[in-house]
Amino acid sequence: MKKTNRILTILIFIFLYIPMAVLIVASFNTGKDITNFEGFTLNQYAELFRDEDLLRLLGNSVLIALLATGVSVAFGTVAAVGIHSLKPKMRKVVMSLTNIPMTNPDIVTGVSLSLLFVFVGSGMLGQRESLNFWTLLIAHVTFGLPYVILNVMPKLQQMDGSLTDAAMDLGCTPVQAFFKVILYEILPGIVSGGIMTFTMSLDDFVISYFVTGSQFVTLPVEIYTYTKKPIQNKVYAMFTLLFLLIFVLMVAMNLLQLRAGRKRETMRSVSRGGIIFRRCVAGLVAACLLVGCGFLIFGNKQERITLNVKNWGMNMADGSDGTLDIVKAFEEKYPHIKVNMSYYESNEALYSQLSNGGITVDVIIPSDYMIDRMIQSNMLLELNFDNIENFKYVDEQFKNPAYDPENKYSVPYTWGTVGILYNTKHVDEADLTGWDLLWNEDYAGKILMIDNSRDAFGIAQYLLGYSINTTDKAELDACAQKLAEQKPLVQQYVMDQIYTIMENEEAWIAPYYAGDCMLMMEENEDLAFFLPQEQGFNLFTDAMCIPTCCQEKEAAELFINFLTDPEISGANMDYICYGSPISAAREHMEDYLATSEIVYPSEEVLAKGTAYAYLSEEITRYVEGLYQEATKLNAFG
Repeated sequence: MKKTNRILTILIFIFLYIPMAVLIVASFNTGKDITNFEGFTLNQYAELFRDEDLLRLLGNSVLIALLATGVSVAFGTVAAVGIHSLKPKMRKVVMSLTNIPMTNPDIVTGVSLSLLFVFVGSGMLGQRESLNFWTLLIAHVTFGLPYVILNVMPKLQQMDGSLTDAAMDLGCTPVQAFFKVILYEILPGIVSGGIMTFTMSLDDFVISYFVTGSQFVTLPVEIYTYTKKPIQNKVYAMFTLLFLLIFVLMVAMNLLQLRAGRKRETMRSVSRGGIIFRRCVAGLVAACLLVGCGFLIFGNKQERITLNVKNWGMNMADGSDGTLDIVKAFEEKYPHIKVNMSYYESNEALYSQLSNGGITVDVIIPSDYMIDRMIQSNMLLELNFDNIENFKYVDEQFKNPAYDPENKYSVPYTWGTVGILYNTKHVDEADLTGWDLLWNEDYAGKILMIDNSRDAFGIAQYLLGYSINTTDKAELDACAQKLAEQKPLVQQYVMDQIYTIMENEEAWIAPYYAGDCMLMMEENEDLAFFLPQEQGFNLFTDAMCIPTCCQEKEAAELFINFLTDPEISGANMDYICYGSPISAAREHMEDYLATSEIVYPSEEVLAKGTAYAYLSEEITRYVEGLYQEATKLNAFG
C-alpha cells in the first residue's frame, strides 16, 4: 500500500511539473519550435534583459505585488488580531465573510470592483479615468487580505494567551505586548500569508483585466494578447525566472514553518533569533512600501506625453519578425510622445469598454459598422485633417464611406475579407461549396466558430440568402435557429485563440479574417483559405478614430498621420498581412503579399462582397440576445 501511494505521489508530481520543465527547456532552445530542441543558448535571457517593454511590464507586476503584499500584511495582521479577540460565534461569522473574496469567482470580483470604481470615480468624483494604478492596487489588496488573515489566525489560536498577560504584568503596554510577544508568535503566519499574497498578485489576470486602466498594465494582462503570433523564446525565459522566483518563495515559506515548529534550546537563542527575524521582515515590508512610494513620487514625473492606443491584438508591426517596429519608429520621430498600446479582441468588447467609462484612450481602430454606431452614440471626436496631411494618399474608394459619409471621424487603416480557413490534409476539396461547410456533420468536433454576434449572424445570413444588414426579426430568428443547429458540431467559439488551435491541427475548419488566416498559413503549410464567392462574404474596413475620452488629441492625430504614410503603411501590412487603403503602400510591401489574391482579391471577386452597416440599438441588442441564446446559454441543454 505504501509503495502504491509513493508511486501515485511521484506520478502526480511529474504531471504537475512536466509543463514547467518543458517551459524551462524551451527558454534555452536555439530554435523556435518547442517540440524540437536544436541547441543550448542563453541568448533568450540576454534578449529579455534588452527588451524594455517586457521588463517594464514585469516591473509593473512586481511593484503591484510588493505593494499589495505590504498593505495586505499590515492590515491583515491587525484584522486577524481583532477577529481573534471576538466571541466565538461572532468570530465564525466574520471569518465566513472574510473568506468570500477567496471563494468568489474571479470574474465576479473583477466585474463588481470595476463597476464600483467607475461609479465612484466617474459618477461621484467626476474623474475622466477612474480605472488606474490605484484601482488595480486596491483590487489586489482586496483579494490579498483574506490570505494573510487565513494564515495568521491559526497562529493566534495556537499561541498561549497567558504570554500577553505576563508581558503586561511585567510593565508592557498593550502595544508593546503586541510587538514584543504576539508579533513574534504569529510571525510565521504573517510571512506565509505575505508570500501567498505576493504569488497570487503576481500572476493575477482576471481581476486585473477588469480594473486596469490605460496608464498602468501588468504582465499577465499584456500576455493575454500574445495569441496571434508564436510566443518568442525570450518570453519563455521570463516565465522561467518567474517560476524560479515563486519556487524559491515557496521553499522559504516551508523552511520557515519547519523552523517555527522546532524547539529552541534556550530562551536567549529564541529571543535573539526572534529579534533578527522581526527586523528582517520589517525591513522587507518597509522596502515594499519604499519602492511603491518611490514609484509614485518619481515614476510619474514624465516630460513625455503618453498616447494611449487601443488596437486589435497584434495588429501593428512590432519588429519581432524583422519588420519595422511602428511604435518605436514613431517615438523616435516624436521623442516627446510615449505610446502605450493596449488591446481588445472584438468591436463589441471595445464598445463595452468605452461605454462603461473609467479609462482614457486617445486612438482606437474599430471596424466600419462599429464606427457608425459610435458616431451615432456621440463617442467620437471630429478629426483635424490639418494634422493628418497623409490622408491625401488614401485611395478615393476608401474616402467618404457609408459609415462616415463626410469623413469627419475616421481614417482607414486596413481592409479585408472574411472567409474560411481549412486544413487541406483533413478537409475534402469537394466539400468546399460555401458557408455550409461549417454545418457539415462529417467534421463535427473539428469546426471552430467565430465568437462575435455580427460575424456569426453574417455567415448564417449568407447561407440562408438574407441580407447581412437585415432588420427583419423573423429572418434574424431563422439565423439564430441555424446557429443553434450548428452548435453540436462546434468544438469552440473563438477569436484570437484560433491561432494555436488551427496551427496545431486541433481543429480543421474555421471562419476568420483573411489577414489573420495568412499569418496562420505561414505557420502551417497545410492550411488554406476559401472565400465563398457565390453566396457572398463580408468586406470590411478598419479605421483609426479618436474617442471622446481622448486627452491628447493633437498627438493622436500625429500618430494617425504617421500610420497613413505609404512607406509606414506598407511596412505595417508586411506584419499584419491585410490590405492597405493606400495603393502606394503596396510598393513597400513584400511581393508575395502585394500580389496575393487573399490580401488583394480581384475587382470581380470584391464585387461579390458586402460591408456591414450599423443596425439600430434595438436590433443590435436583439441580435446579441439571440446569439447568446443560440450559442452560449444552451451550452448544457
